[in-house]
Amino acid sequence: MNEAPAPRSEHATAPVGAGTPPGGPIERLLGELHGRFRDNRGGAVATYIPQLAHADPDAFGIAMTTMDGHSYSVGDSIVPFTIQSVSKPFVYALALHDRGFDDVLRRVGVEPTGDAFNAITLEAGTGRPLNPMINAGAILTASLIDGRDPAERFERIRQGLSAFAGRELDVDEQVFASEQATGDRNRAIAYLMRNAGALQGSVDEVCSIYFRQCAILVTASDLAIMAATLALGGVNPLTKQRVVSDADVGSVLAVMGTCGMYDHAGEWLLRVGLPAKSGVAGGICAVLPGQLGVGLYSPPLDHKGNSVRGVLACREMSERFALHLLRPGGQPAHPVRITYRGDTVSSKRVRPERDREVLARSGVAFVVYELQGDLAFASTERLIRTVVDHLDGISWIVFDLRRVAAIDEPAASLLRVLLADLAERQVTTLFADPRALPAVAGLMRSDWTTERLPDLEIALEWCEEALLMRADLSTLPPTVRVPFARQELLAELAGDEVAVVRSLTSSRSYALGDVIFDAGDPADAIYFVTRGLVNAEVRAGKAGRWLRLNTVPAGAAFGELALVDGGLRSTRITVAEPTECEMLSVAAFEELRWSNPRICDAIYRAIARSLSARLRRADREIQSMQD
Repeated sequence: MNEAPAPRSEHATAPVGAGTPPGGPIERLLGELHGRFRDNRGGAVATYIPQLAHADPDAFGIAMTTMDGHSYSVGDSIVPFTIQSVSKPFVYALALHDRGFDDVLRRVGVEPTGDAFNAITLEAGTGRPLNPMINAGAILTASLIDGRDPAERFERIRQGLSAFAGRELDVDEQVFASEQATGDRNRAIAYLMRNAGALQGSVDEVCSIYFRQCAILVTASDLAIMAATLALGGVNPLTKQRVVSDADVGSVLAVMGTCGMYDHAGEWLLRVGLPAKSGVAGGICAVLPGQLGVGLYSPPLDHKGNSVRGVLACREMSERFALHLLRPGGQPAHPVRITYRGDTVSSKRVRPERDREVLARSGVAFVVYELQGDLAFASTERLIRTVVDHLDGISWIVFDLRRVAAIDEPAASLLRVLLADLAERQVTTLFADPRALPAVAGLMRSDWTTERLPDLEIALEWCEEALLMRADLSTLPPTVRVPFARQELLAELAGDEVAVVRSLTSSRSYALGDVIFDAGDPADAIYFVTRGLVNAEVRAGKAGRWLRLNTVPAGAAFGELALVDGGLRSTRITVAEPTECEMLSVAAFEELRWSNPRICDAIYRAIARSLSARLRRADREIQSMQD
């Protein structure tokens, strides 16, 4: 291919010296690589186009971009140069997007050649180029891009590559002119393809698009971002823009892996093991799917047209960082992080002793699987084996998806079969799905056997309610008023003693969203809920986010520690449903201690039992998390 680099930028980063290591651990590792190969004088800057001879042979930059858009770079990582052949996989991706896989495959093959990038080799009988990574295939691929005329077709390419890079890319017009002036071999290839019927349209127009495509200016940092966009399935990790589909990316990476490094592709795959593409201006981009993208720049080339320093750095990086895509990496973590049953872990809803006894006795009927990592075929197969092997006595299964970022279609297919099997066994499956994963919607069955809920807490409450209904118990709706005499903390008191306590309380009503008291307020009263629902919340983390500690319904009390130790409130109480309470102040309770100590002792014992039950349940939950 006719390729030429742009002049060195005055804004380029200085190479990292041996005595000036970069700041962070990753930069230090990249800096070590840079320092190791910076003084390598192997190879030569390409000279078959006069412009190529002007490249700085000492220029050397390395860049890396992760899936969350974080970039690391050392050396000449922002020196601009023309993209040249590194454009080929990205334009191929655009052609797949515009024309579809089958149409593109009919026009451009995918077989490695073992020949040089500018070889005049076409498929016998059809004139079809053997793959899109050689010049013949890249020229034909450029002709497949959507557009009403050559200018519109090239602009589609420029905008597409800009989307991959996350910024507007420009053309080096001097390099383009040089490409045009010295591109006779590429024109010859194009004429042969047109003569065979593979290439349609004007040879001059198609080659002009191709030459201008090769003259687009990029940096090593740009190439790292472009590679990371492929690694993320076609979504730019910086802009979050989807450029092409993940299916198209799979096709591109396959061709890059077998054909991307010219006639060095086989040894590259053996030694480095990453889908990659090089260009004779000295650029290389390499992709580790699902993890990162790498961009390198160093103009001196080996006899096959690949950057000498770039190849050496990629080999070292692959070995030191274990990036080889095809090298076994050991068994991944099991998709099930923690498993526990309903007799050991409860929701945050405060329940009366009768309900607690039922849930402790029958909670083994539902199981929670806390999942982790993306669900693919292999991990989902392990999950299914785990579920099927532990179905005895199970009526409800909860899949907690908090730590799952994606469920791919093969995994979803397996899960649909599992859900059908569970439905036949009369088992209901709940998905606690706070991320609202797109695949979960497709898992919902039309019957009663699946539910999708916004978080694990709601799923636990759902299962508890189902268990209580099975035991002919049901939770009262928040609109029902519970008599004061049925308060759990007053269960030991006789009717006249309840009346004494009631005479000391004052009634309070609260609207939805009201804050009854806040953390840090004086602990000056206990509240008996007679109707409605409130949430006890605690502040978590430096961001000051409020987390629900428990939910208190009618028949239960909150703020009871005020009678034990006074002090300041540790929680905030907010109203979840319109609520009515009977408030007993600490001062009134102190009077009761002198006038009727038996009543106070009974309330103290009830508080102690309540706290003891919570502690014992917390112990069981902790133990279940460790088992």
